[in-house]
Amino acid sequence: MKYCIATCSIIAFLAASFANTRTVQDEKYRSSDSVSIPDTALSKLFIRNCCGFTGGDGTYSVLLPNGKTVWIFGDTFLGTVNPDLSRARSTPIFIRNSFVIQDGDSLTTLHRFSPPHNTSLVIPPAVRENENLSEDELWFWPGDGLIEDGRLKVFFSLFSQSDTGMWNFQWQSTWLATFSLPGIKEESLVEIPYSKTNKVHYGHAIYEAPDFTYIYGACEKQAHVARYPSGNVNGPWEFYTGKEWTENPDESRPMSDMHSSEQFTVLKIKDKYVYITQMDSFSRDICSFVSETPFGPWDQQSLLYTTPIPGEDKNLITYNAIAHPQYMDNKRILVSYNMNSFKLEDHFRNADIYRPRFIWVPLKLIDPGF
Repeated sequence: MKYCIATCSIIAFLAASFANTRTVQDEKYRSSDSVSIPDTALSKLFIRNCCGFTGGDGTYSVLLPNGKTVWIFGDTFLGTVNPDLSRARSTPIFIRNSFVIQDGDSLTTLHRFSPPHNTSLVIPPAVRENENLSEDELWFWPGDGLIEDGRLKVFFSLFSQSDTGMWNFQWQSTWLATFSLPGIKEESLVEIPYSKTNKVHYGHAIYEAPDFTYIYGACEKQAHVARYPSGNVNGPWEFYTGKEWTENPDESRPMSDMHSSEQFTVLKIKDKYVYITQMDSFSRDICSFVSETPFGPWDQQSLLYTTPIPGEDKNLITYNAIAHPQYMDNKRILVSYNMNSFKLEDHFRNADIYRPRFIWVPLKLIDPGF
């Protein structure tokens, strides 16, 4: 089994660097403090027609030490998209996870290749060891990542197929994958024991403070948080009870009573902490909350954006908005969200559905004091 690396060049009008990508619409609203607007050029960056990633969700990002960005995706389509946007079928139909390295105006897709088929970048040990078990039955979906000890570390949630059907899956446990840099080769894959104890899906968001690194997770649509001394994910973890910190993972409680999406972002802006999420599982509303600490209480709810659905198609959904603080300036922050369909066939009819969308959110929309 070997890594497969596919690179696609970007057409001329996208030759500007990622951080400086602008559209006419961007220029019109650049100074706005009250309107979140799409970054149409950046969204087009991920409309691919060959040679690697052509669609996916998740859309986490980590800034690498060499200045490149790794985009972390869950289910990923590879292969060819036809001029009419129909997607060519392949085997497997999609892989369960991939990385996309963005370097200026080019994207490089990282996944594995096990002849004669493409496979996911990170594969559960049980699948590697059992030729009768496949990723249709057991797989990893990725969470957030960080750079620690000169390596890229990414959380993965292990899922299994609980019944037939596109949406019949069940969470099993949380793992941590470590990759060498700059080559991004998998070095280790270990299970996080705490998630087996308290059923919290850790790794949906990460906030790094000087003293502690906070690892956020979800359980029954509510957010939990743990922490460890910064720089050592293998060090002792503490768990927030809603009032205090404890070493007992069984005492973990939600840090808020609100229901938000599984994936979200916690970051610090100036002297406040900000929680950005879509409300509940498939709400179209992307909202922010503010706190004096990275573990709440969270209040000051602000509606940042309501995601549009093309043609008001009831089969289409948007979900799991995530902020990308490495692209924040003194006025706004980049946020992505995903689109999907309840009908698998839609993704072969129109490859434009299943890809990330990007918006610029004014900081003052989150808090007038920013």
